[in-house]
Amino acid sequence: MTGKRKIYLGTILLLALTLFGFVYAQTMGSKNESSICIQSKVLGEDRTIWINLPEGYENSDVSYPVLYRLDGNKKLVQKTAATLKRVNKKDENTPEMIVVGIENIWRDKDMWPTYNKYYPESQELGSPKFMAFIEKELIPYMENHYRTSENRILCGQSLSAVFTLYTFLAKPALFDSYIACSGAFPDCEPFFKELSTTAFQNAGLYKNKKLFITHGLKDPLDPDGTVHRQMTDFSQSIQNQLGSMVSCKYLIYENEGHVPKNSLEDGLAYLYK
Repeated sequence: MTGKRKIYLGTILLLALTLFGFVYAQTMGSKNESSICIQSKVLGEDRTIWINLPEGYENSDVSYPVLYRLDGNKKLVQKTAATLKRVNKKDENTPEMIVVGIENIWRDKDMWPTYNKYYPESQELGSPKFMAFIEKELIPYMENHYRTSENRILCGQSLSAVFTLYTFLAKPALFDSYIACSGAFPDCEPFFKELSTTAFQNAGLYKNKKLFITHGLKDPLDPDGTVHRQMTDFSQSIQNQLGSMVSCKYLIYENEGHVPKNSLEDGLAYLYK
């Protein structure tokens, strides 16, 4: 194939991807790592997505679970892939996965599901749109372009853990499992209590769902233990309202601070124990 023909075909492919709302942006250093730019109609903006495929993906016909990481960037996706490899070596029950990282543009707007002292009413509340973007654009794209199983996991940390818990309550069917690293209801506990009351009335939606929450007792953002009390009450409420229908674990790290370093590793071990 001549150089001119390669350029021509490449241009046609790029144009086609653009028309469908997706443009491949760059590779991350290996054939299993890439990033794409989604031209989101839901969000009205371009959003960078980082993707890491399991080793041997190209030479297999296996369909893989997908781990969606909020606050995603190149470094976090690579770190997540490395964590998965460690867990795979320790526990053969944990499968290889496709890792998808969603890069932030305006984190607060995407993650806060309600107004509070940290996010005033003068700003746009964007979490419903962000959830719709994940549901209607990102997940369909991944499932149409990669060999994915029906097993989907959402993982967030700190503020994105707030969004993770919000998704668990507002749209439980969207993912099979949820990992909230340093989950909390900062200045918005009444909102989450009301949402929980409504959500748990549809108990059937939570059948076989799994939720894993972590907290470090030395978290500087929780000096008086409010967050610890919130997550204790929340996890107990799930058990009282949903019983064995949901697998829920609240793991406390006595000597850890904000976002305990083994949160994801311990979460994956719990999901596939």
